[in-house]
Amino acid sequence: MSHEDETPLPPRRPKPRPLQTTLAEGQETFQPASKTAGGTSKSKVRRTTDEPRPAIGGPNWAERILFGKVSSGHLATFCGQFARYQEAGVDLIRSLSSLQKQFARTALGPVIGRIEVAVRAGESLASAMAREPQAFDKLCLSMMRVAEARGGEPETLQGLSRHYEARQRMIRQARSAMIYPAIVLVIAFAVVMLLTIFVIPKMVEFIADGLRGKNVDLPMPTQVLMSISHFMTAQGWWIVPSASVATIFGVLWWYRTPAGKYVLDGLSLYVPILGKIRKKIETTRFARTLAALLNAGVDVGTSLVLTSEVMTLSPYKRAIAGVKAEVMDGAELSEALQETRCFSTDVIAMVNSGEETGKLPETLDKIADDYEEQVEYMVKNLGNLIQPLLMVGLGGIVLFIVLGVILAYLQMLASA
Repeated sequence: MSHEDETPLPPRRPKPRPLQTTLAEGQETFQPASKTAGGTSKSKVRRTTDEPRPAIGGPNWAERILFGKVSSGHLATFCGQFARYQEAGVDLIRSLSSLQKQFARTALGPVIGRIEVAVRAGESLASAMAREPQAFDKLCLSMMRVAEARGGEPETLQGLSRHYEARQRMIRQARSAMIYPAIVLVIAFAVVMLLTIFVIPKMVEFIADGLRGKNVDLPMPTQVLMSISHFMTAQGWWIVPSASVATIFGVLWWYRTPAGKYVLDGLSLYVPILGKIRKKIETTRFARTLAALLNAGVDVGTSLVLTSEVMTLSPYKRAIAGVKAEVMDGAELSEALQETRCFSTDVIAMVNSGEETGKLPETLDKIADDYEEQVEYMVKNLGNLIQPLLMVGLGGIVLFIVLGVILAYLQMLASA
């Protein structure tokens, strides 16, 4: 859609156009058919001015420093407000101008300004949004191009708003799930370091003084404590935290590589409690994204490709990509999902039910709602779930130190 000035035009319902649903090499999303009945090529949107096209690239480095990245919360608010403007019949240019003022102090403000310039120059809304790949993902662009071709922008924007709101909730829940364990691990590491640096050397010195001149076989816990003390004394206490920090940075660097990400993502799924939470989060993300795309009219094959790109865990990303190939070969979605072994039996059963009743998008939304509720409950109770593990771990360390000292003391009394 395009406008040359800010005067509202009479509402016009665009006619449905055939869609090119095959995702070709290098093509990110749908393209409306551009052939007329006579076979001549005809552009969907004509440029009405000689104004140069805006450059592609999204927010520049200065905008990222000043405002940061475009968040899911900003996108949810933008899509929701934009949909209300469109439903009320507000002119597209005026809607963009108002939204630009509303988001002026955020990373989305300059982006909306450039979209407004492109639309004034004769670009379609989806084409102008495609020039901001760092602000709008492939899922959003695909849904908007299909909406423009079919004439359902307000409904699609509302769906995107709900999708980004759900994504924002997932991000908050995932962060909440990771923050508490991270704090617990830091505290546990600090306690162990304090015991190793200040407590164990004094205990070992006491034991060594009591056993000086005696030929006594020390128990294993005592030998371990003395070895730790000698190592810390000879090498310096700083080597342990330095090695720990170097290990953390090394793991993070490896995680940025495809092989490292695949291995660590796979291992994280087997971590008690956290692995279960991550599986449920990925299931929610899969169901919510696929439902939004199918509701917007995107075909199943392209929807699965875009859904796989939204997945954060590499095993799930590869699994969904494999599901797309099987579905394109004629397999049922539920059967293909079952073969991945990434989804629980209740998810497979509900997807199968949705396929049989012809209500797959509604069923996927139901799955997302149920699993999101489960994730929220588990995150709220994460402290109660991890606290026993923390107590057992720290208690085991303290017990080992106490045994090392007491057994050595008893050995001293027996040899006296």
